[in-house]
Amino acid sequence: MARSFSPAKLVALPRMTALSTARLMAELLEAAAREKMLPASLAADRNDLGEAHEALQVELGKRTAGEGDMPPVVRSADRIEDNAFGALSDWLLSFKRLPPERHPEAADAELVYEALFGQGLGFLTLRAADEWQEAEIRMRIIKDKALGAVIEKLGGKPFLDELTLAHEAYGEALGITKARPVSELPGVGKAQATALDVLRSYVLRVAAYVRESEPATAALAERLLAPLAQWKERPRKRAAPAGEAAPVSATNG
Repeated sequence: MARSFSPAKLVALPRMTALSTARLMAELLEAAAREKMLPASLAADRNDLGEAHEALQVELGKRTAGEGDMPPVVRSADRIEDNAFGALSDWLLSFKRLPPERHPEAADAELVYEALFGQGLGFLTLRAADEWQEAEIRMRIIKDKALGAVIEKLGGKPFLDELTLAHEAYGEALGITKARPVSELPGVGKAQATALDVLRSYVLRVAAYVRESEPATAALAERLLAPLAQWKERPRKRAAPAGEAAPVSATNG
C-alpha cells in the first residue's frame, strides 16, 4: 500500500472546535504579521491561511446570528412542528366557518383559535430557538386554560397528540429540553474542515523552510509556529457545587 505524504497525514493538530480553530489561526496570522520581511515562499501560504480564517469567521458569525443552515435533525423537527401547528390551525379555521347558531361547537373552535393563533402563524418563521419558545408559550396556554379538553371534545385529539409529540421532539433536537452533543452547523463544519487543511499546509510549508545550515530559518519557523507550539485549549468553566453560586468574573457586564 502506497504511503501518503499529504499534509493531513504528516501534520498532527490538536483537537479543536471551530471556534478554537479560528482563534489559533488568528494567533498564527498575528505571528506572521509581526515579521517585517516574510519570505515570498511563505507569503502565499500565509495569504491562504488568512482567506480560510476569514471564511470560517463568516460562518461562525452566521451561527451567532442564528443564520445559515440548521443541522438536519433540527431542520426535520422544525418541519414536523410547523406542520403540526399548521394542521391544528387549518382544522380550527374550518370549524370557525360553520354558522354558530346551528353549530355551537364553532364558538369553542374560535375560542381555541384566538388563544393560540390570534396573532397568526408568523412565529413559525422565527429562528429555531425563538420559534420553539413561542411554541412553548402556546403549549402552556393549552395546558393552563384547559384547551386540550376543548380540542378533544371537538374531535381534535389526533391534532393535539401530533402537536405534543412534535413539540417534544423539537425541544430535544435543539437541546433545550434534553441535553445533546454539540454539533456544528453544516456551513461551520465545512469551513472548519477547509481551514484545518489550509492550516496543515501552512505548518508543513513553514517547517520545510528550515535549513540546518541557516539558523535564521529555524528561528523564523519557531516564531511563526509559536502559537501552535504553545497551544492550550481554554479550560472549561468549573461547575459550581450544589448549593454554591457560580463565581462571577469581574469582567462580565
